[in-house]
Amino acid sequence: MRKIDVILKRAICLLTFADRCALEEKVTNGVRHSLNEREEQRKAILKWLNENDYYDYLTFNEKKAMETEVKKDINKEIYDQENDYECIEPLIWSVGLIDELHSYDEFVLSDLHMPLNIGRNHNFHELVKRCKIVKNDTLHMHREISMLWYWRCIECRYTSPKIMDYINAIKDVFGEEYIKLLEDYDCFDMNRGDFVVRGKTVAELSDLEIAKLEVIAERRFYAFEWLCSDEDWDNVDLIC
Repeated sequence: MRKIDVILKRAICLLTFADRCALEEKVTNGVRHSLNEREEQRKAILKWLNENDYYDYLTFNEKKAMETEVKKDINKEIYDQENDYECIEPLIWSVGLIDELHSYDEFVLSDLHMPLNIGRNHNFHELVKRCKIVKNDTLHMHREISMLWYWRCIECRYTSPKIMDYINAIKDVFGEEYIKLLEDYDCFDMNRGDFVVRGKTVAELSDLEIAKLEVIAERRFYAFEWLCSDEDWDNVDLIC
């Protein structure tokens, strides 16, 4: 398990990075922002990171994006990395800054700036004092569930012929203990033998819905895997 200060710094870097990526969009929440406004916001984010001594904790790719000017045409390489917003919630949940995790039904749309107190009055030491690490067994339980969601999405992509009985498939691949784990998990329907998204099993989802779910599952599993490993952020291996 990572230390609180390490988790917080990673979460803060991810959040400001996601903010930078979002600046590639011209319209946010129905409001159109000029190129100049978006470029000034990028500079403001960069200044805040430097003033609060977070810049050095950014990864190479994050620094590159932060230093890249916002231009007229969308920088798709940067824009696509906004999905890292999905990684933030597991991190701040693990240190007690939020009480619950969203289900896999939808992207995380909550404003996560508030739990991390991003802004003028930001104080890292006070933020650390508010935190309390979740129990190790609870963290690992959520890591295993996130792994199973990711595995289920990978199965949608590669399995031929389709697996018809996912309960037995999970038992065969991962072991009986994973079935017991899912018995108490609301988003797995034991009767239908599959994960459920908005009332539908994964098997019933459209290709577009599965593509969306895979982004959610992959990013959340990535965050939990990082929390439970010693790997650098850019070197996390997602192994099911």
